[in-house]
Amino acid sequence: MNKTEMLKLFVLIERVYPPFRIKNEIVHHYFDHCLEFDYEIAFNSIKEHIRKSPYPPSISHIGGFAEMADCRNWEKEYILADHVS
Repeated sequence: MNKTEMLKLFVLIERVYPPFRIKNEIVHHYFDHCLEFDYEIAFNSIKEHIRKSPYPPSISHIGGFAEMADCRNWEKEYILADHVS
């Protein structure tokens, strides 16, 4: 996935989950992890996650690697991303 595709996904996440805000630090942090992700798989994973969870997706959810039983991972990543300044 390239940075433009990742930003499209972040805009989608930001619109659905208002507390999630796109910051440069978050983009750089996530981009390092999302380079190898396929955009279509990530997009479909996010759409599925939106249907099932009131919380923003974790990196593993974006990549399509996590099950909903693993949804507490969002909290660790979200707290980390929120503290990156």
